[in-house]
Amino acid sequence: MKSKYSRSFLALLRGCWQELVGKPGMLPNENRSFNVVSLFMIALVGILIPLNFYLGLPVLAIVLIVTEIMLITMFGLSRYRGLHRTGLHVYAGYSYLLVIFTYFYNDGSAGPALYFFLLTYQLLIAFTSSRLQWVWTILHFLLPVSLLAMEYVNPSVIYNGYDSRGARFADLMTSIPIIVICTFVAASYFRKRYECERAAAEEHAKHIEQQNERIRLQNELLTAANREKVELISILGHDLRNPMNAIIGTLEILTKEELPPDVTKKLKEDLLMAAHNTSDLLNNVLAWVSGQIKGIHPLLTWVEPCSVIERILAVQRYMAEKKGIAIQLSIEKGIKVISDAEMLEVIIRNLISNALKFTPQNGTITLSVVADAATGQCMISVRDDGVGMTDEDVKRIFNGHIQSTYGTESEKGIGLGLFLCRELTLRLNGEIWAESELGKGSVFFLALPLYDNGKANDPVTPRLTERDEAVAG
Repeated sequence: MKSKYSRSFLALLRGCWQELVGKPGMLPNENRSFNVVSLFMIALVGILIPLNFYLGLPVLAIVLIVTEIMLITMFGLSRYRGLHRTGLHVYAGYSYLLVIFTYFYNDGSAGPALYFFLLTYQLLIAFTSSRLQWVWTILHFLLPVSLLAMEYVNPSVIYNGYDSRGARFADLMTSIPIIVICTFVAASYFRKRYECERAAAEEHAKHIEQQNERIRLQNELLTAANREKVELISILGHDLRNPMNAIIGTLEILTKEELPPDVTKKLKEDLLMAAHNTSDLLNNVLAWVSGQIKGIHPLLTWVEPCSVIERILAVQRYMAEKKGIAIQLSIEKGIKVISDAEMLEVIIRNLISNALKFTPQNGTITLSVVADAATGQCMISVRDDGVGMTDEDVKRIFNGHIQSTYGTESEKGIGLGLFLCRELTLRLNGEIWAESELGKGSVFFLALPLYDNGKANDPVTPRLTERDEAVAG
């Protein structure tokens, strides 16, 4: 309890002190510092006034009363009018007059006048500009030397105002501690202010450094994203032109020439295959470009993966039949996931198309959809027994590595499909990964949150990484 009262009392004193000198932010630091020193000088003179009366120096005490009034006025102008520079100049001029008067009236070099002269020098140097510091330094050198020389040449000009030898020593013994304490307090205050400003400057520099680091990382991400876009555009210019030229050339042959039925059938099959591949490529490009322009904003609701797979296979079965690929289904009926129907269709279509592309003639593709109530996820997998991938390929297939690739029947791709799958999966709060072994096939896994009929549909906001934000921008 005592400690609580002590803290409250200290907090009250701290509040009163800040109200006197001015709160940080209300006044400039230079102004606040001048107010602090003015308060110390007011306290110092307040101590010296009764001391001089006690020592039998009523004239000097009256002069100090005038000085006290001047200091209080100067403090008021500085604290409430912001005239600290004017107050400093008044203080400087008055301090010279006061020291000269004290020197002559208070026993010259044998009195404490020169000690106070050093104190006034310290305070002036602390506040004035570098130009005026030279002025005060020269004056504080010339004035004491002149007073000492005058006393040496004509000692009679010095008035001994002390009643006794003991009074002089008492004056010196009280003046020196006062000067030391004032010097210590002023120096401590300036040092504390310096430490605070240095800490603030270091914190500001650290903050700027962190900002620069974030800007650097964002620039790197944006540069990488722009590079990917440029690569994509350059590859698209090549990979779209070739199949379109092939389609146009085939149509010209079919239109202008009479061909045997078997040749005509073969050309039509090749034409349909090229159209399918080009359509898949265009669908991925349009989905990616739309996401870049509009941003990818899923409409999350419940979706049945079974229905999505059936729609996709209705189109993709022709490709499978042409290559003699068997498609096996292992799907639990009635499973619902929280997803965006169009985005989920893009993901699964790309996975199936990718499996068909890299599965050789007479291969097998297995589609599986199972629910895991323990994790609250639906696991969709697409397994093939195709060419497989190396561990290095598995690590980079989802990172947007754009380059032309060819399937087992020379089907064309640019690596955009799997990158698009990753982007869309992140927006659907899901996970996607692959497992593969070179020469033995691959399996792609897609995990999505299950839809619970017993709970309100309140999908979680899609996750975005820093790189996703840069790429989407």
